[in-house]
Amino acid sequence: ADVVLYVNIRRKKIMIGDPVEINPSVGHGMKIMTVDEWSSRWKRNDDFPDCLNCGSKNTKEHHFNQTWCRGKKKFESEILCLDCHMFSWRSYSDPDFKMPEEYEKEKWQTMIDLQTEREAAAKAILP
Repeated sequence: ADVVLYVNIRRKKIMIGDPVEINPSVGHGMKIMTVDEWSSRWKRNDDFPDCLNCGSKNTKEHHFNQTWCRGKKKFESEILCLDCHMFSWRSYSDPDFKMPEEYEKEKWQTMIDLQTEREAAAKAILP
């Protein structure tokens, strides 16, 4: 959430012409940037190039995350339209996608439930 807030503040500053902090890999200090300059190091997303706001294909990818686990996938992508300056967000997750932690939790919960059933059955047998 903090990253989203930071990006939104930075985007607003760029849109109105206020100086923003320069990427440390490029230099230091503050600079007034254009949207093209700000997004110059981003790449295109050829899988989803369309802006969801205006339909333009003049977009650059700001954020992409993809996770594969046990043959199932989940991804999220955010692109910036260089024509209307709006962000488009897309995400997808296989219906039965689970992270490794969720598989482990289910495994342990099954073992606990089985042990509880065994203990209950043992108590029922004993007088």
